[in-house]
Amino acid sequence: MSVSRQPTKRDQNKAETRARLMAAARKEFARKGFTATTLRSITSQAGVTTGAFYNNFRDKKGIYLAIIEEISLSLRGVTEEAIGEFLEARRKQPKDNPTFELLRGPISRILDESFRQRDLFEILRRDGLGRNPEFGRYYKKLFQEFIDPLQKGLEEFIEAGFSRPYNTERLAQAAVNLLFYVVLFAPRDRTGDLDGWADTIAAMVHGGAKQLSTRRPLGAPTLTEPAEAKSM
Repeated sequence: MSVSRQPTKRDQNKAETRARLMAAARKEFARKGFTATTLRSITSQAGVTTGAFYNNFRDKKGIYLAIIEEISLSLRGVTEEAIGEFLEARRKQPKDNPTFELLRGPISRILDESFRQRDLFEILRRDGLGRNPEFGRYYKKLFQEFIDPLQKGLEEFIEAGFSRPYNTERLAQAAVNLLFYVVLFAPRDRTGDLDGWADTIAAMVHGGAKQLSTRRPLGAPTLTEPAEAKSM
């Protein structure tokens, strides 16, 4: 049985330096965007040398992507926890009870954490989400970090017998688009606004699921949809 190596003082110093660089880069990218931010401004804000930067990251793109990855995984974790709590609470209710009130709490948590991590959204706003083609696939992955757990929650809701099948991916995408819009463009002084937006997104998910599940069976063709849509 191997014994795990204890971190050395050097390991601790490197981790602290990396954390300082990440914190400084988050602020710089949020304030200036990717192109206008320089390595000098990041290292100056962090109080470290250029050599220390290259001991932790390959280049400016490397630290930019590390920031997006770190924050998006954190937000996905909160989203999964919130949706899991909603599903557990819903299972304890009779099937004919309303779900809207149960949705408000989890969505409020996701919104609150998103506002708390607003640096990420400010970075996305400044870089125009898809304006820089170099980062297109990374932005797409970021959206999926929100969409996947929401879609999974909607599907588990269906599997539990609370709803008929419908296209959960489309509803999850629409809800996440609205959430991103709120966090990107809502005023920074959001006093009193968070509950209203949580109500709006909860109503969208609840009402959308209800209407989509009763409108027609999943995959049934319509006059306006191509044949390929039957498998969606």
